[in-house]
Amino acid sequence: MRKFLYILPLLFLACTAKKSSEQPEVLQSELTQGTITCYGAYYKGLERNVVSLDLYSKDISFDSLGYVQGSGTNLYLSDIFLPLTDTVPAAGTYKCDTTAAVNTFLPGMDFEGNPTGTYLLKIDDAKISSIILCSDSSFVVSQTGDITDIQFNLISDKKQYKLHFHGVLKYEDKRQPL
Repeated sequence: MRKFLYILPLLFLACTAKKSSEQPEVLQSELTQGTITCYGAYYKGLERNVVSLDLYSKDISFDSLGYVQGSGTNLYLSDIFLPLTDTVPAAGTYKCDTTAAVNTFLPGMDFEGNPTGTYLLKIDDAKISSIILCSDSSFVVSQTGDITDIQFNLISDKKQYKLHFHGVLKYEDKRQPL
């Protein structure tokens, strides 16, 4: 019985949870493929063009039905606000906020169980293994010919994710006729 009393505190200490680290989840930070979609002046009464940006790391692909295959990172920004004269983000800095001002984009939000705004998906073997909603973020766009370069500084729960896109973006025009 006496040996048990000495072992009990050791078992208790061994079973206590260790403090979780504040390190961000490991994601593939180089994004090499993506699509920009222009929705035009999507919101009634808001004189801004709205575009989305959907970017993927190199090991992500799509099957013939459009389902994601592989493992990697997907960065999605649902609402980037541009002047009515632009249908793609021009060179410059873009900030995350909810004002819908020119050169801003919406933060990540959970909308009835679905992510929207700015979020990262970690994909493992064609399945989403984590969703990271981003706020207080920014990105910088530069353009050389057809090549787009975007440096992302994304923040989620005080964790920072630095991602980079370099490549040619596919363009989709989904503006509604007037």
